[in-house]
Amino acid sequence: MSVRARASQVSQSAMMLFAIATTVVALSMVSVAQIEAAHKLTVNVGGGVTPTVGAIGSRLNTGWNVTGGVGYRVDPHFSTTLQVGYNGFGVSRRVLNEANVPGGTAHMWSVTLDPKFNFKPGSRVSPYVIGGAGYYRRTVEFTAPTTAPALVFDPFFGFFSTLVPADRVLGRTTKDGAGGSLGAGFDFGITHGTSFFAEARYVYAGTGNLPTRVVPVTFGLRW
Repeated sequence: MSVRARASQVSQSAMMLFAIATTVVALSMVSVAQIEAAHKLTVNVGGGVTPTVGAIGSRLNTGWNVTGGVGYRVDPHFSTTLQVGYNGFGVSRRVLNEANVPGGTAHMWSVTLDPKFNFKPGSRVSPYVIGGAGYYRRTVEFTAPTTAPALVFDPFFGFFSTLVPADRVLGRTTKDGAGGSLGAGFDFGITHGTSFFAEARYVYAGTGNLPTRVVPVTFGLRW
């Protein structure tokens, strides 16, 4: 083999090794970036009780709430989350008597952007403050008991039709608008990356002439 051929072969081998090394470094950087991105992602789910306050308190009964969100952890102290919430309420007997209807329910959806500041991130118990601003939609329905046809399956008799209790909607009113919340809570570390949280907020929703003011107390898990 000539000196020129040997030099060419060495050069090709060096270029191949350089390409392999570059690929390994690039893949490593992508993996690190993916790990860091996953570490910055935060998810939460929860539920609890929702007392009503102010003028709405005489028209809607204490209710319940479920919530969930996905967010981004800017640094160990600060994060922001896109949160979706649902609150269910009963309608007070006073309102039902005024409307001369036998029953009623109410609920409120919300989609908000919630900034959160942790005072002691990484500790076993970390207090935090949290707020939010976004869109709220409250619906009140007046109902009457009725029956509705349903298809039922029995292992011995098979499928058959029957009537089951149901509610007939007599009327519905929906109001929506902007609103916000402010509150505080605690994160209790369970395992690395998982915590149990307990929080309370004051929520104001501009739902027409009668704003919705509630203080949801929520318990849940955060990752």
